[in-house]
Amino acid sequence: MSLFHLAWQNFMMHVRRYGALILSLAFTIFIFFNFENLEYSGSLGGLSADNLEKIKMLIDVVKVVLVCFMVSMIAYASHVFLKSQKKEFGVYVFLGLTSGRISILYMIENLMVGIVSILAGILCGTLFSYLFSMIFVKISSLGIAADFSISWRAVVETCLLFFLIYGLITLWGMRSIQKSSVKDLLSASRQNEKVNDSSRFLILKAIIGCAILFTGYYFAIKDGGMDVLGNAMIATVCVILGTYLIFGGFLPFLLQTMQNNKRFLLSHRRLLWVNSLVFRMKQNYRSYAMVSILLICAVTALGCGFTLNHRIEAIQQYSMQYDVQILSLDPNAEAYFNERLPEQEMRTIVPVAEKNEQLFVPYSSVSSFDISEPKENECILLSKRILLSLYTDPTHNSTELEGRKLTCIEDVRTAVLGFMQDKMEVPVYVINDSLFDQVFPQNERLYLYNYKFEGDEPNIEISTEDPMVVGIFQMDENNDSYVWLNTIFTFCVFLFIVFLIAACSILFIKQYNDSFEEIEAYRLLQKIGVDRKVLKHSIIMECSFQFGLDFLIMCISSCFSLMALSKVAGDPLGSVFVISNLIILLFMILCDLICIKAVKNTLLSKRIA
Repeated sequence: MSLFHLAWQNFMMHVRRYGALILSLAFTIFIFFNFENLEYSGSLGGLSADNLEKIKMLIDVVKVVLVCFMVSMIAYASHVFLKSQKKEFGVYVFLGLTSGRISILYMIENLMVGIVSILAGILCGTLFSYLFSMIFVKISSLGIAADFSISWRAVVETCLLFFLIYGLITLWGMRSIQKSSVKDLLSASRQNEKVNDSSRFLILKAIIGCAILFTGYYFAIKDGGMDVLGNAMIATVCVILGTYLIFGGFLPFLLQTMQNNKRFLLSHRRLLWVNSLVFRMKQNYRSYAMVSILLICAVTALGCGFTLNHRIEAIQQYSMQYDVQILSLDPNAEAYFNERLPEQEMRTIVPVAEKNEQLFVPYSSVSSFDISEPKENECILLSKRILLSLYTDPTHNSTELEGRKLTCIEDVRTAVLGFMQDKMEVPVYVINDSLFDQVFPQNERLYLYNYKFEGDEPNIEISTEDPMVVGIFQMDENNDSYVWLNTIFTFCVFLFIVFLIAACSILFIKQYNDSFEEIEAYRLLQKIGVDRKVLKHSIIMECSFQFGLDFLIMCISSCFSLMALSKVAGDPLGSVFVISNLIILLFMILCDLICIKAVKNTLLSKRIA
């Protein structure tokens, strides 16, 4: 029998094991290919050159994230499958195959998995490329009609990149096989991975992990100025390291304590699943940590999407709040402007004064907005349209007026003064009315007349040549320079889905693959008369424990990650936390049920009874 036929036999025999990996990789390739196709096929040709360029830049960023994910996912899955196959490779050595030929056999079988994955991803990507483009355009509110077009460049680049990654990781696996002895190959799949560290060391490890994790939480929600980016980096490193140490310290300690407590262990049929988890803890806790971090990334990605989408809507309000704004020196020019402007739906007048390259407005003129009234030694900053701010502490925006220090108590990131708030090159502050009257006499004030018209395209007969007009701001309905921002939410949603599928796939691959090593043990338990209900309960508890633990850790960490996002964006994200965690919970329950079903079919099948 040739190596190819043997590899094909092995592939067909292990196809159930490869199912989750193929599905996960095919979906990632599907997303990657469609983003490549959007970039190169001209499907978004209806957009302006500037918007198209910025969207392509965002697509490149997303592709980098997807490539990093593919590398980690393929590397992890290859390690898991290689370990489970080493015993089989050891048998081939006794049958006369050299390590070189075995490594070639492994390469052929691995490439079959890669070929099936890339074919499934590209084929589905091609069939649904038009639908993908339509969904992308619709969710992003781009206001264009998506074109159906397939780019051969996208097909070639996707295939080459995937096979480059897959080929390098396969070569690493081949090298591992060639360096392994016969003893290593035969015993690899049944190595006892129980963590043998003492309880004191595990407790110390868990305490250090908790300390590092809570340090990360502290830096995540800490107020700051330009140090916010540094705080975010520290928080990211601390959360990853802390999660790893908690899973490597607290979890083994918890399971060993459960195992040593015979009364707890022998009641409610806990013996089998607790011992099974303890047996593989050295490898499993790394998988748990990886899954937890991926789930945190998923929630953070979705949180970023909702946050940025809300900020973009707020940004658009700057241009839509008023149709025209007129600056005048005359406080009584309202009747003059009303005669020369179309019929108005709304109009307001806001006094404005300048001092030391700063603009000030009295609170009473903007009190209709959701703004707290400042005291005489306080102020409120009216920010320009920004997506995110590095300053999460409003006191960093404090200022001085006539030698008096004004503490900034709020940073308002929504439209209050329309165009003027965004177009002015100097900061705009809201101050107490009495302070405004004390500092600025009538002859030092400007007056901002704001109008919203009833018609769609009003004819404005006032210009800066009018002696009553100092400046004029008018809405440009044809301005589409910010359309590209709408795609950020769509990109974040796709990343959320990819991270979620990846996390659940890792758990499924690990548990399903481990179940094949337990076939002999479960066959023996059934032969000695252990009730199948007890065995089913053990399988349910073992699978659900792993899914549930990762979900619990993810909930805690994602809460702080969204709090950090909320501070940077200036928007509450409580609803996003609930929605994202509910979606993850439902998806993990579904995957848990599928995993339980698959493991039951493997361990309790009548064929192995």
